[in-house]
Amino acid sequence: MTEYAGISATLPPGWRVVPLGSLAHVSYGIVQPGADVAGGVPIVRVRDLKQGRIDTGRPLRVRADIDAAYARTRLAGGEVLLTLVGSVGQAAVVPAALAGWNVARAVAVLRPARPLPPRWLTRCLAGEFVRHCIAAWLNTTVQATLNLADVRRLPIVLPPAPERESITALLDCLDAKIAGNERLAGTALRLAGAQFQAAGQGGRSAVLGDVVDLGYGRALPAARRRPGAVPVYGSAGPSGWHDEALVPGPGIVVGRKGTVGAVHWSAGDFFPIDTTYYVRCPAGVPLEYAYFLLRSLGLSAMNSDSAVPGLNRSSTLSLPIRLAGGPEMELFARRSRTLFALRDRLARETQALRDLRDYLMPRLMSGRLRPGPADVRRADV
Repeated sequence: MTEYAGISATLPPGWRVVPLGSLAHVSYGIVQPGADVAGGVPIVRVRDLKQGRIDTGRPLRVRADIDAAYARTRLAGGEVLLTLVGSVGQAAVVPAALAGWNVARAVAVLRPARPLPPRWLTRCLAGEFVRHCIAAWLNTTVQATLNLADVRRLPIVLPPAPERESITALLDCLDAKIAGNERLAGTALRLAGAQFQAAGQGGRSAVLGDVVDLGYGRALPAARRRPGAVPVYGSAGPSGWHDEALVPGPGIVVGRKGTVGAVHWSAGDFFPIDTTYYVRCPAGVPLEYAYFLLRSLGLSAMNSDSAVPGLNRSSTLSLPIRLAGGPEMELFARRSRTLFALRDRLARETQALRDLRDYLMPRLMSGRLRPGPADVRRADV
């Protein structure tokens, strides 16, 4: 097609580029979902799509009659979701477990109309050709919005089937290893949490300020950040990189504004920004113990500063706690450090795998790097 001539000219012989609308039926979801209804039909919103996945932890639920009016976007599993408003361009494949869910108006449902793997579609949607088109076609008059007509025009690259399968095998291998690492890291954290619960049985009464202090993070706008290997932490977690640390690691970050009360662990040196606190512990109080103690206190419910919502330092440090005895705390520290070390190693390996995947994907998806049969065999190992 003439519209895609510039893209087609960069592709290897035999590769095609076609509009998304020729490969999938495209529709949007519920326009006015109304208030949350206990026992209602769960729907996916823009906020629920993160890094290629659908967060099902806190869905909005709508009345059955509202869902029935939008049967066209009721999910069965295997569809691709694409965000249309705000954080535009986030995409994910719907797992079978979400059959019966629906979506909000700001989320498009893409149902492949031919036997095209949904994962290929999501990778194309994350690719450089599509990202360029989304940036060019966005309506930004009020809020960033992508119209359905433009969604149907998005360019989808189609190599010959054998080459598409080779590329899919390589990228799926990396994704599977990343997912496996994340599951194992989660298991290590849950085991450490169980050890914390065991150490905390009994103990003495105290207040949080007896065992931790909260230091204020420092403003670091994106324009002032320099390329480096030091993670920058906001209230929702890592938000970028810098070449200079504010706090030596390991350490703990607590959300002060924004994602109030969220507790994050940094294995190395880090830079907490001004929407966060960082944690200091006196001698004899292991950081690992303080981490689980803070997580156990329900800090997210303490968004008590009515003028500027946030986590009040004085109120937080005054919270009553039960403090494990010295021997129990030290035993917990010895056991948990092995699990924390495993989690930290997995986190480093996972980041390296993500970096490798993110380097390879645009090259593979554009034909600049082409896998051979040997690469596919290695990916299956």
